[in-house]
Amino acid sequence: MCAALLLAAPVAAFAELATTVAATSDFQYNSNIFDTQSGFTNPFGGTRSGDTYAALGGKLDSSYVYSQQQFFLTFIGNEFRYGHFHQLDHSEFTVDGTWDWRLGRVLDGIVDVTRIRSMVSFYNLVGSSLVIQTEQRETAKGGVQVTPDWRTELTGITRKVDQPQAAAPDLSLTETSGQLGFKYTGTAGVTAGLAATYLKGDFSDTGPTIAPSYTQKSAALTATDEINAQSTFRGNLGYSRRTSDSGTNTIGGVTGELDVRRALTGKTTAELDLTRQINAYLTNDASEIDSVAALNLIWQATYRIAMTLGYNYTYRQLPGQGNALVGGAIVATDTERVDRLNTVSLSMTYLPVPWVILKPYLGFQNRTSQNFDGGRFSSDVIGLQFSLQWQRNTIPPRTTLN
Repeated sequence: MCAALLLAAPVAAFAELATTVAATSDFQYNSNIFDTQSGFTNPFGGTRSGDTYAALGGKLDSSYVYSQQQFFLTFIGNEFRYGHFHQLDHSEFTVDGTWDWRLGRVLDGIVDVTRIRSMVSFYNLVGSSLVIQTEQRETAKGGVQVTPDWRTELTGITRKVDQPQAAAPDLSLTETSGQLGFKYTGTAGVTAGLAATYLKGDFSDTGPTIAPSYTQKSAALTATDEINAQSTFRGNLGYSRRTSDSGTNTIGGVTGELDVRRALTGKTTAELDLTRQINAYLTNDASEIDSVAALNLIWQATYRIAMTLGYNYTYRQLPGQGNALVGGAIVATDTERVDRLNTVSLSMTYLPVPWVILKPYLGFQNRTSQNFDGGRFSSDVIGLQFSLQWQRNTIPPRTTLN
């Protein structure tokens, strides 16, 4: 669509085109690349767990404004090459196209198509080798400003995740969901409303495990508040229930998200994000409840130097997915597996010149597991990202999908 509009538009319209093209590289050392527990062998045999990799790739990010319409296109591709475990060599990419449309002052919406190919973290694959996942997602969102003070929104999402594994070479998950929301927008910078969501999911080729389809119903109160130029608030709080013919996918509880961002000084910003969601654990054809607390401190020292310090705590509940060591062998049990993951990260972004970006970073991870033998691990990461970029005009921020 972007290309067709550009070809049909006069030369002067190219002033509305913004583009960033970059060549990227990432060099990283990870002391425990397989997220394995001390004393356990890695998936390829042996006790070695540390390795380095070099990732080389590129990025194209562009936007085009035509009347009240905005078009976005993003492509990111990377090739990963490991220093020792060459079995992990792979490629990843992300393609994302968005049409942010508006008709007058009453109707608006978003159409977004995304395709992502990525390596599944070993955090989700204890004792497994390389697994490549491909996700295809289509999102359509429409809004109607019914009155100057009231707005209604309807969002539909289809999602398919292919995650082939040794025991299930065609393992995939398909989800379709719809959400209806009503919002009060009568106060500047403030919205408040109610949202209801219905989701249906289906597993396919689940190997020896039979996991039927499931449905999930959710209802939540929503609110946003731009308190002032220094503070913003966004949140929702409700209840979700996921049911199926199998007990592994029947789960419910309070869900929601709270995000607060505040400028502490002219150069320092803090952001706190708290979430609790019910998600699908595709590897086990089951469900999980993820409770996450994330805190980020951003210091913009100068227009060339910025530093970010982050802490993330994840409390992960996986009902009926525990295991135990019995007679020297690990066997599945019907207990609830509980993971606690702590992540600390520090990064610096430095622009010696506008077309060069240097980003050294380091991080630490630690996980403990309850009712799951082999789930404990810790790892240290240190790396450097280097980018050469060319930029034409400034790409505007995208409207939030959710």
